[in-house]
Amino acid sequence: MLSVESAIKKLRAIVPQIKDYETIPLRSGVGRTLKRSITAPGHLPPFDNSAMDGYALCGPKVIKPGTRFTVVGDSRAGHPCGEQLDEGQACRIFTGAVVPIGTTTVVAQEDVLNGESDVMVNRECVGAENIRRRGMDAKKGMTIASNRDVLSPYSVGWCSAFGITEIEVVRRIKVAVFSTGDELRDPGEDLQPGQIYESNRATLVALLQSKSVELVDLGQLSDDPDEINKSLQSTAGQVDLIITSGGVSVGESDYVRPVIEEIGKLEFFSLALKPGKPLAVGTIDNALFFGLPGNPVSTIVTYLLFVAPAIDSMSGVPWHRPTHFQAKLTTSISHKSGRREYQRGVFVGDDRQLRVAATGDQSSNRLASFKDCNCLIVVPAHRDNLEAGEMVEILLLPNQRSIY
Repeated sequence: MLSVESAIKKLRAIVPQIKDYETIPLRSGVGRTLKRSITAPGHLPPFDNSAMDGYALCGPKVIKPGTRFTVVGDSRAGHPCGEQLDEGQACRIFTGAVVPIGTTTVVAQEDVLNGESDVMVNRECVGAENIRRRGMDAKKGMTIASNRDVLSPYSVGWCSAFGITEIEVVRRIKVAVFSTGDELRDPGEDLQPGQIYESNRATLVALLQSKSVELVDLGQLSDDPDEINKSLQSTAGQVDLIITSGGVSVGESDYVRPVIEEIGKLEFFSLALKPGKPLAVGTIDNALFFGLPGNPVSTIVTYLLFVAPAIDSMSGVPWHRPTHFQAKLTTSISHKSGRREYQRGVFVGDDRQLRVAATGDQSSNRLASFKDCNCLIVVPAHRDNLEAGEMVEILLLPNQRSIY
C-alpha cells in the first residue's frame, strides 16, 4: 500500500495543466485563476485625499494650539474645493475629498473651535496628519494580482478600484462525475428491497460547486463492465477530469478499476489510508481519472485530500494541503497502527489553546460523523491509540465555520 505522501507525489506528476484561457467580466472572477498578471493602470488613490472630516490647513510644520485660520471654501467627496490654500487659510474637508494644493495638514473637526469665518486649532498639529497620499495603496505599474492567482472577493474589489472591467483567466475545468452500483436510486424514486438512495454523487457535486469547474453529472451506472467501459471512453475525450464513486475495490462486482486498466493507465491503487484505502488514480486518453471509494465518508476524505488540490493544480495553482493546526485532544481515539487515519472532529478554541474531540463512531459509511464536524483529526500511521490530552494535527474543512 502506498503512503499518502507517495500517492500525492505520483498524482502531482500526472496532473495535466490547462493552457486555454478566456476573457470574462471582473465581477465574475471570484474563484477563477488568472492567466496573466494584472498591473495597476494608475495610482491608488489617484489624488491626495482626507482620511477624516475636518479642516485642511495651510501653515507651518508645527501648528500651535490657539492658531487661527480663515476658512475659504470646502472640499467634498466628488466635489473638490478648487482653491489653492495660502498661509493662514483653511478649507472645510470631508473624508475622501481632494486635499487642496497648499495643504500642510488635515485636522479633525473635533480638534478645532469654529468661528463665523475662521477656525481655531485647540491642539498641537505636527507634520502632514490625516492625508492619504496619491499612490499610497499602489503605484502605477505595480503588480496587483499575479499570474495563477485565484481571485478572491477582496482582489476583485481592489481591481475594481483601478477601473478594471475584464480579466483573462484559465478556462473552467471540465469535470464529469458518476456513481456506480445496482443498489443506487436517486432521491425521489421508489426504493425496492436492497436499494438505497445515492448520496456520494450529490456530495461531490456540492463540493465541486466551490471550484472553477464546468460540471457534467452523468448520473449512476449499473454494475456492468460494458456499460462502464462505454461511458468512460465516450466521456474521456470531452472532459479534463473524471470522478467516479464506487466499484474500485476488489469485490466481484467492482468493475471500475479493471476497466481503467483495460482502456487507460492506472497509476496507483490501494493506499495506507483510513478511510479511503481503495482509491484508484490514473488517466484515460488525456483525462485525469479518480475512482473514489464507495463508502460516503471515504469519498469525502479522498476528495478533500486528493481531488480538490488536483483541480486547483490543473489551473496552475501551487499544490496545497488543507489548512492545519495543532490542538489538544479531549477524547481518546482507538487506532491500530499501519494506516494513517483521518477522523472527523469538532474543534473549539479560546485565547490560549485549540481543543478537539472526535465525533463519535467513525465508520466509513456514517455520514452522521460529519454532523457539526469542522475538521479532520490526523492519526499517524505509526501510532496506536491516542489518549485525551495529547496534541494532534487537525485539518480545517473548507467552508466550515469555527466554533468558539
